[in-house]
Amino acid sequence: MSAPHTATVRVQGGPAARGRQYGARTREQIQTSLEQYERVYATFAGLSWAAATEVAGTFVPAIDAFGGGLLAEIQGVAEGAGVAFEDILALNLRTEILFSGKARKLAAGGAAPGDLPGRGECTSFCDLRGSRPLAGQNWDWIPFAHRTVVVLESVPDDGPRWVSVVEAGLLAKFGVNSAGLTILTNALVTSQDRGEPGMPYHLLLRALLGAGSVAAAEEIVRTAHRASSANYLIVGEGRGVDLETRPGGPDTARRQPVERGGLLVHANHFDGLDPAVARDHGPRLMPDSEFRQRRALELADAMGEPSVDGWHRILGDHAGYPDALCCHPNPRDAELDRGSTVASVIVEPESAVLHLSLGHPCTTPRLAHSYREFFDAAAPPR
Repeated sequence: MSAPHTATVRVQGGPAARGRQYGARTREQIQTSLEQYERVYATFAGLSWAAATEVAGTFVPAIDAFGGGLLAEIQGVAEGAGVAFEDILALNLRTEILFSGKARKLAAGGAAPGDLPGRGECTSFCDLRGSRPLAGQNWDWIPFAHRTVVVLESVPDDGPRWVSVVEAGLLAKFGVNSAGLTILTNALVTSQDRGEPGMPYHLLLRALLGAGSVAAAEEIVRTAHRASSANYLIVGEGRGVDLETRPGGPDTARRQPVERGGLLVHANHFDGLDPAVARDHGPRLMPDSEFRQRRALELADAMGEPSVDGWHRILGDHAGYPDALCCHPNPRDAELDRGSTVASVIVEPESAVLHLSLGHPCTTPRLAHSYREFFDAAAPPR
C-alpha cells in the first residue's frame, strides 16, 4: 500500500504561525486523523472523544512548564484546521491516552496483545561501521495512517530548521535538523506507564528536533519529566546515543553510546531493564519486537560494507510475514488490530539526505531527498 494523500508541507515563522500554516494545508488529513483516533480511543482506551480530550487537558500544565512554544504551536494547528485546541492536543497525546486505558486493563490483570492498536511498531538503527554513518527506521502503525502521513519541513524564527515524517495534526515524529541531528524513536511500554501527566512522547520528539547538538538533545530527554516510556535514538557528530526511558526524570533513562565502528538496532522492548524496577510489557503487547530486532541484526551482520541499498533490503525484509520488518496488514485481524509499515527512512546524516519510502519499502520507491541547501540557508542555531 502506498500513501496516495501524502503531503509535503513547508511552514515558517513563530510557533503559532507555523502551526496555522500546517493546519490549513493538511486540514483534510487532520480531519481523517480525528475521525480515526475517535475510533481508536473508544476501542482501546474505552474513552469517548470528549473523555479523551479531558485526559489530554490534564497534561497542559506540564507542557506549559516545559515551554518551547508547544502549546502555541498546537493552538495554531487547531486554528488552521478549523478545529478545537483540545482536539489537536488529544491527537498529540495519543500515546498517553492509549496507555491510560491500557494501565486500567493491566491493573485489572487483563492486558493482552490486542489491547494496543496495530501490530509491531518501529524498528530503528544506527550503523557507524562503514565509511559514512547511516541511520533510519521503519514506522509501523494502523493502516489508516497511510492516508494521513505528512512530510513537514519547518523554518522556525529561532533555532535549527527541521524535517519530520509525521501523522497530520501531530507536531513531529522522526526526522532530521540543520544542526546535523537525526532523531529516531521506538515506543516502549512498562508497568510504570499509567498515562499520568508529564511531558508527552510526541511533543518531546518535537522538542528534540529543535536541539542544536547531540548533548543538548540528550539533556532534553534526560531532564524532562516524561509521561511515557520510549526509546530515543539520537545520531549526529559522527556518533549516536540511544536512550531507553521510562516515565519520570533522569534516573529513569538508560544511556547506550554508539561510536564509530558500532551498530545498534532497537525495536519495541527494553534491552536493559531491571525486572525488579519495572516490568517490560513490550514483548507481550508487541510480540514480534524481539524477532524484528534479532532479524535486522542478523541481516546487518551479513551485509558487508553498510550501504543504503543494503539497509533498504533489510527494512523491506518479509521473514515472519505479515508481522515482519516490512509489516503488512493481516486480513485475519480486526481492522484496528492490523499493522502496516507506513514509512521507511534511511538517513545519511553527514550529507543531510533522506532516502524515504512513504509506504511499504518492498514495493514503494525509495526517493532521495537532499536537504543540504534547505538546511544551509538556516541561521546557526542558538
